[in-house]
Amino acid sequence: MKRALSVPLLLRCSRAWRIYVRNMADIPEGILIGFGNPLLDITKIVKDKIILEKYGLSENAAIIAEEKHSQLFIELSKMDDIIYSAGGACQNSMRIFQWIISKPYRAYFVGAIGTDNFGETLEKKASGDGVRALYQKRPEAPTGTCAVIVNGSNRSLVANLGASALFSEEWMKNNENMCYVKRAQYFYITGFFLAVNPPTVLQVARLSSENNRIFMLNFSAVFVPEQMKSQLDEILPYTDIVIGNKQEMLAYADTHNWNTKDVFEVGRRLQSMPKCNKRSRIVMITDAVCPVLCFQENDKVIEYPVPKVEQNQIVDTNGCGDAFVGGFLSQLVQQMPIDSCVRTGIFASQQVLRVVGIQIEKLPKFEQSFCSTK
Repeated sequence: MKRALSVPLLLRCSRAWRIYVRNMADIPEGILIGFGNPLLDITKIVKDKIILEKYGLSENAAIIAEEKHSQLFIELSKMDDIIYSAGGACQNSMRIFQWIISKPYRAYFVGAIGTDNFGETLEKKASGDGVRALYQKRPEAPTGTCAVIVNGSNRSLVANLGASALFSEEWMKNNENMCYVKRAQYFYITGFFLAVNPPTVLQVARLSSENNRIFMLNFSAVFVPEQMKSQLDEILPYTDIVIGNKQEMLAYADTHNWNTKDVFEVGRRLQSMPKCNKRSRIVMITDAVCPVLCFQENDKVIEYPVPKVEQNQIVDTNGCGDAFVGGFLSQLVQQMPIDSCVRTGIFASQQVLRVVGIQIEKLPKFEQSFCSTK
């Protein structure tokens, strides 16, 4: 097994960095399209537990909104010092991608929103971060929202999927939308979106494979391999890159009766499963502390250590996985080596955990912060 060195980073102020800058200048608009569930993140920093107790919320918990939470989002929106951001796992990744690329609209994002004020705010926030939003508008439901209540180091998240859960295949029947899809070279889809609309995912995966494009799928959550087994089995033959954390990968193994808890065995077996084109599959298994594992053809496995971050520098771990994907994709579209892709993903994830939520405007310029990393 090959173990990758943690330093120096491949791109750090070197010949590789000059190649990176040159490649970045040639990136066309819409080279990457992400499909996911858009949510307007509504973040409020509080100094007490009053609003948590009012709505029966626990600290450090993430839940789906119930009827009793219906007024929470409205109440938060009327408070001072509210932070709005274009959230949802895939949209977060597209925003991090844009932070690194620094040229607007290289990434497009597809998902469903409502026709309300929250939807308008979400669209403005996405565009402000350089992402072109190709939203499907669903007037029958409110825009998806996620209340993020921050109390010291504690986070309480309440998600209302709303219109994001109503995305339909009609979007793919629109000629203009299909022009965007056919022009893209890279596709990224989350397991959360797969749970909403499997036919769209399968259509995009097939199109990507048949036209020699790159299709990347994130398991996203344990319930996806547990509850979407047949859909995953149908899509994986067209998938070039699979990403998931250890728990998600083990859940996939369990649903296929592999009878193992060894993530190395799971990664190898998943990497070698049948594929519809000649390009070999890459499987990445992530972990907050342990090395990122990258499985490639011919049983090649590389471990990428995750540098330790001092506890006093960690502000918010939410969104770190999304940031990893955004960083990885920012190098992948430039055809940089996998080493560069993974290391940039790790770097991006460790920048995000230093701020509340994924606030692009609070992150340093990528090239400056990357070159200053020791």
